[in-house]
Amino acid sequence: MHTDTHGTLLEDARFEELIGRLISYHNNEGLLSVYLNIDPALAAREGYEAELISAWKPLKAQKMDQWTRGRLEYEISGITEEVQSWREAPGRSVVMFFSGPGGLRIVLPLHFPMSTVARFDQRPLLRPLIAALDEHHRYCIVMMDKAQARLITVMMGSVEEEVHLESDVLPRTDVGGWGGYLQPRYARHREHHLTEHIHRVIEHLWTIDRSRPIHSLILSGPDEPISALRRMLPKALARSVVATVHLDLDLPTPDVVRRVDALDAEGRAREDRALVEELTTSAAKADHAVLGWDPTLEALSEGRVHLLLLAAQEPRTGVQCAQGHYFTAGDARTCPVCAEPLWHTDDIAEAAVRGALSTDAQVRFLSPGVGAELGSEGVGAILRW
Repeated sequence: MHTDTHGTLLEDARFEELIGRLISYHNNEGLLSVYLNIDPALAAREGYEAELISAWKPLKAQKMDQWTRGRLEYEISGITEEVQSWREAPGRSVVMFFSGPGGLRIVLPLHFPMSTVARFDQRPLLRPLIAALDEHHRYCIVMMDKAQARLITVMMGSVEEEVHLESDVLPRTDVGGWGGYLQPRYARHREHHLTEHIHRVIEHLWTIDRSRPIHSLILSGPDEPISALRRMLPKALARSVVATVHLDLDLPTPDVVRRVDALDAEGRAREDRALVEELTTSAAKADHAVLGWDPTLEALSEGRVHLLLLAAQEPRTGVQCAQGHYFTAGDARTCPVCAEPLWHTDDIAEAAVRGALSTDAQVRFLSPGVGAELGSEGVGAILRW
């Protein structure tokens, strides 16, 4: 059983190399991961510098040897210098990964809010980034009438691209001459022009989706062209349609995005509920699906996971193999594959996401309100076999 669904941000070429690099990144001397929320009300430098100082407090309160504390202070100094160099906030939130010994220095501004958190470890903290990018996936709004079209592509909370198309479609009218003999001919001619117009729209959608996969499509326009568009959409694109609305074709782009955001979120929630229903039904029948941490982590260790589903939850402790061979929420001491000692982790979900992506599995973070339907442990997987 393989669910036909879009996966994570790894489908986006712009993030594939970055995330692939970070998934495999490991440095014994440590790496500082920082997610900095920049509240618009506190967007002056004093506001986000104060937010950053607050993020350091739980890190500095941890027990660590003198050498490790020195390493932490070094990376804190580097990120503090970076933040102090900003003339203005570069985004609604900023994700940073710094490791001096590893030559790693990544600053990623984002156009949506994220909770502030900092972690110093041998591997980067990726789960919050992947969860946020999964939530803020790419969607496209198609606004059209019989002669014009606007295609607005939104990714990560901001407009990525806007395309305007115009076609010469004849108006609907009565044509006289020879007792109405020309009317059917005129109608066929007009229908041909409308079909060509829709073909142009579909060609542009197809080009966008092939280069930068579209997760959701929202359609807007009069009944005739929209109905014709839905009939002509290829199945791969038709499955992405989540809503049809009526918006003025000349509505300013920010207003369009603001109105459509909620529809995209509703479509995502419906998709999530369908996935959870499929997963729980299949798991009850032991049909290529599992629920709960222990069976899910075992399947991840064996590379059998096709789709990992996670609900929002507090970090949970566990152990993991340094080489990624084995994960468990239990208290095992050695890896059953390589016999090496297992490492303790305060966030086994982070290890699960890393393990899923490193085996080409898809990861899905469930919408708020849907995660509870996954069960008390908030995790499950649809399996390859």
